[in-house]
Amino acid sequence: MASKRRRKGRPRKTGPRYRNGKLRLSSHEPAVSPAAVAATQPHRKGLGDRAVDAKAESELGRLALRGQISALQYLAGQRYAAQWRAYLATLDGPRSPQRGQGRGNLCAGCLPATDRDKCACGLAKRSWERSVNALNSVEIQITARVCCWDVPCTPWGLPVLRCGLDALAESLGLTTRNKSSRAENLNPNFVRA
Repeated sequence: MASKRRRKGRPRKTGPRYRNGKLRLSSHEPAVSPAAVAATQPHRKGLGDRAVDAKAESELGRLALRGQISALQYLAGQRYAAQWRAYLATLDGPRSPQRGQGRGNLCAGCLPATDRDKCACGLAKRSWERSVNALNSVEIQITARVCCWDVPCTPWGLPVLRCGLDALAESLGLTTRNKSSRAENLNPNFVRA
């Protein structure tokens, strides 16, 4: 009995071939569109044609795509999340963004007590604290869950989230009402007369 010789290398791809042995590309397979792929993802279900939008990646964006929050509230939530991430970066201490693969802050070490207002760590902390002070305790919890932690919003929490995002938009100066000067925004101890 003759034994078969094993071929070396990787096995051939399966499928129809031309007479010369090359693999024939099957043209009957439909091309998969990005919309079809996005529609199959569980967190994008129920968005219809808007499932392809980049906003659908976050819970805050999905609320905006469904029309449950306004574009201004969406922007306020994004800014709040960015402030939260910048504040978290200060908790690790100063480090160079080049060594942390883009993470970290621009602080080259905390400055002496006379120049603390110019420190990037302190500025990130003050801007986040100013936003948190604009919210009440329930709004802080719901807003942080949705904006920062990407947890779905409960139906009873949606009005609270809207109120919190409106307060953030006002505090961050995103509205045309009560526009404040830059000096007022930078000073956390500013008291309006």
